[in-house]
Amino acid sequence: MAVKVGDKVKFLNTTGGGVVTKIIDSRLVSVSIEGGFEIPVQASELVVMDPGDAGGRFFSESYPVADSPETDLPQEEDTERYTALPGHILKSRKSEDIYLSFIPHDQKWLITGNLDIQIINTTSYDLLYNLYSKDDDGSWTGVDYGSLAAGTKLLIATVDRDDLPRWTDGCLQFLFHKEKCERVPPPFHAEYSISGKKFYSEQSYRESVYTDDKSIVVKIATVTPAPEAPKDQQEPNIPVASEPANKDDFILKHRTGEREAEVDLHIHELVEDSSGWDKAEILEYQKKYFLRCMESALVNKFLKVIFIHGVGNGVLKNELTDLLKKKEGIEVLDAPMHKYGVGALEVRIPHNL
Repeated sequence: MAVKVGDKVKFLNTTGGGVVTKIIDSRLVSVSIEGGFEIPVQASELVVMDPGDAGGRFFSESYPVADSPETDLPQEEDTERYTALPGHILKSRKSEDIYLSFIPHDQKWLITGNLDIQIINTTSYDLLYNLYSKDDDGSWTGVDYGSLAAGTKLLIATVDRDDLPRWTDGCLQFLFHKEKCERVPPPFHAEYSISGKKFYSEQSYRESVYTDDKSIVVKIATVTPAPEAPKDQQEPNIPVASEPANKDDFILKHRTGEREAEVDLHIHELVEDSSGWDKAEILEYQKKYFLRCMESALVNKFLKVIFIHGVGNGVLKNELTDLLKKKEGIEVLDAPMHKYGVGALEVRIPHNL
């Protein structure tokens, strides 16, 4: 049952209750409790009491409501969650980006306590956003949605460590709005995945010009100028992101020719900053990236993909070889030595002819 302004509610996990006075966002509401105090509560932790049913008849408490609204319309959004980015930072940025940040409350003990989660919009576009969380069974749960002005950041949640898995694997969607632009930007859609181990390594938390404290900042999308336009007339070409808008098109950004691609699996080619990652995290990320490329190559009927694994100790090459053995109709060769040395595999997909 949806919670609305004016509902009498009981707390699900503790005693007491009150009256809903404000809809803060898609997850949080403000509840007036005994003494006239208002507290923010997650809607999922409330039980709406119907005066006509058995539960409602036990709802005998009377709680004063401060500034009780006269209608059930959603109240004004909590503007304290929005922060404007400093003008000098926006002017000095090299590109227009959208980030997801995780900021520990305790800056002395970074791997303990609650974290604030923010969406940071350094672009010149106002955003409509939609956030989904990926469940263990592969399905999706809507977590949050709303709007975000150009050059601002928005606090979307405060979570404890136990709730982090709900936020580390998800999907963000954006619509872009500007009062005046040469062309209408297309919608943006990207899945993201953050290793849970990062949150328990102090080296993962770094200073950022977009956050006031040490945090984990993940780039979700990059908006770059269209290269063919003069600099003084350039319009953003949206989206240019860390992942393609369509999952099936993942291989296309590595395309080198007609139905051919080259993928460099060195970690510095895949992520901007892997400091704080251990070897197991890096290997796992490389494997997942490789599998997504292979899946996309099959869907898009590619005939050949070069995977550059480097020389190193051979662990990554062995992992790739084992994964490829599980795929039928795939030919695996060492890539041409004169071009790649001994650090690459050539994968041929003849049945895509």
